[in-house]
Amino acid sequence: MPSSHPLVQRILENRNIEETEAFLNPLYDARHDPFLLKGMSVAVDRILLAIQNKETICVWHDYDCDGIPGGALLFDFFRRIGYPVLTHVAERSEGYGLNIDGITSLKEKGVSLLITVDCGITDVEEVQHANTLGINVIITDHHLPQKKLPEALAVIDAHQSDDTYPYKGLCGTGVAFKLVEGIVKKGNFGLPKGFEKWLLDLVALATVADMVPLTGENRLLVKYGFKVLHKGRREGLRQLFALEGIPLATITEDDLGFSIAPKINASSRMQSPRLAFELLTTESPERAREIAKELRALNQARKLEGLRVAKDVKKRLESTPDSGSVIVMGSRSWRPSLLGIAATSVVESHQKTVCLWGMDGELIKGSCRSDGNVNIVELMQHASGAFLDFGGHEYSGGFSVEPNAIHTLAQTLEASLKIITEQKKGASVLGKVAKEPECFLTLAEANDSAYDSLRLLAPFGQENTKPYFRFTNARVDKVDSFGKGSEHARLTLSDDSGRSAEAISFFIQRTDFKDVIQMLSEGDRITLDASIERSYFRGRKQLRLRIESLSLVEVT
Repeated sequence: MPSSHPLVQRILENRNIEETEAFLNPLYDARHDPFLLKGMSVAVDRILLAIQNKETICVWHDYDCDGIPGGALLFDFFRRIGYPVLTHVAERSEGYGLNIDGITSLKEKGVSLLITVDCGITDVEEVQHANTLGINVIITDHHLPQKKLPEALAVIDAHQSDDTYPYKGLCGTGVAFKLVEGIVKKGNFGLPKGFEKWLLDLVALATVADMVPLTGENRLLVKYGFKVLHKGRREGLRQLFALEGIPLATITEDDLGFSIAPKINASSRMQSPRLAFELLTTESPERAREIAKELRALNQARKLEGLRVAKDVKKRLESTPDSGSVIVMGSRSWRPSLLGIAATSVVESHQKTVCLWGMDGELIKGSCRSDGNVNIVELMQHASGAFLDFGGHEYSGGFSVEPNAIHTLAQTLEASLKIITEQKKGASVLGKVAKEPECFLTLAEANDSAYDSLRLLAPFGQENTKPYFRFTNARVDKVDSFGKGSEHARLTLSDDSGRSAEAISFFIQRTDFKDVIQMLSEGDRITLDASIERSYFRGRKQLRLRIESLSLVEVT
């Protein structure tokens, strides 16, 4: 049995997972009752009344790879029960969440019930406007509420202070799925038992893309979502996987996070989120194939435009070498939605934290990327007075500022960094203390049996990280680079028993061990920490190691 593999047992022990059967084989019926969410009963009753009265319902969803799948999920559900609904998604240029003009246009279309997905929890004025127009609003969201909640008919968000739902980690699409569960449970649509399972492919995509914890109920929903994904019933995703060369039977969370989600996000960054929405909802193979190709091309264009901005930044830095500890740069011609990829490139070349900005209407919006020593959210919190809005994660974030405040942003962030540095003197800097490997392995032990067993611990992601192992005294037989710009590295390794393995690392310049890689030559001995993965690139099945860290073994 794979679950009895010693590696699996070791990792379960390392991670203090006691209820092993529930973790490895979660039961679908173990998910929480949707009516434990505050506001669910009111929301479901109102939706059922709207269906009974044949009212016009609109689903308003966000434009990223959580909001788009969530909107598609509700659209799919209403289509399945034969009830037509309108859908609305704001363009990135209109800003996140609800807006007054959009709500007014819905009133003109006869909408009397508005359901939000992955947005709305902070839209106090917009919901009040809807109320004034006689539109009832049901908010489904997973973002943190502010002190004042919108006066919606119902608010479904587990982060409300008085909400007692047992799990707080659902993404926006996950919350939308719970709403469907509630409607199915209380309504009478003649649906087969368990019908809603077929919507879990969208929950899996959004949960992985939105980087919420892959624990608890999320783990259960995503695990069953992969069962749906492997069947390939959603035409748009089937076509996108085919274009990417990803076999349906082997789809993993890495495929969703690194291959599929960027294409969904490219839709709103480069054209319109409606394109990705159509991909996820079309039932036409021909149209799905057409959109999949278009999204792939848009994502490539996004990369190229991002790199063009990065080249512009680097050229400007050559004439202003004293850029301080934080590089802050912008242009009215730069598109804010593309600055993340540009900032990452500048971090790689200049080894500094980078904040780039561009104009979005009357506002300046931008992206920050950390050099690995700075927590971006913490940096922006110490400079919160400079921003209209900001948010993000440890290594990346976004912000908006008024045009007249941009001139002092560099100095403000420098001061913020100085405060953080002073506070953390003597403490380990962010990203420099590596987590420990699960255990030591030999190259012979990194085999197909080990990989198949480790997949029982999947899906991997936030709070359930992919396990990696330490391999000592491996001999370097060959060092190679690959990728269009030779930006990735491939090592052929062997050990004293004669076993060999291939180890790879993507985007070497972003790693802490780039200098070691560049020094390696045939015959060197190394210690590496790596995860075990299986590649199907160009139809070739291959087991390999993904390098996490690397060091030379000193010859004595």
